[in-house]
Amino acid sequence: MPVSRLNNSSQYTSSSTRVFFKIHRKNRTEILALCDESLLGQELFNEKARMRIPIDFYRGQEISADDALRLLRNYANVNAVGSVLELGIKENLINEDAIIWFTTSEGKKIPHLLIFSIPPI
Repeated sequence: MPVSRLNNSSQYTSSSTRVFFKIHRKNRTEILALCDESLLGQELFNEKARMRIPIDFYRGQEISADDALRLLRNYANVNAVGSVLELGIKENLINEDAIIWFTTSEGKKIPHLLIFSIPPI
């Protein structure tokens, strides 16, 4: 779905979380990046890994939760972290088994999703 078709109004998810998206393009590949504003720059961890949420990778335009779900439905390559994934699970758009769970330094559980489509050679 072209980004220009998205609703440009400044809306929030049901939990009043601001969500940002950015489309990364290289050659013919596009990657959708989605992230809660409150997670930008934070370091998350789980029993196997640590991950710093890079501000430049995720911070683009603010987006409503509904538009974020529409984007998730339409992109083959996704790197997303935060509340919109919980909404995607509730809406049966995302299988919870695909989520990698991280924790903030305050102990809050944060979902992370990676989806990559490899084109045929």
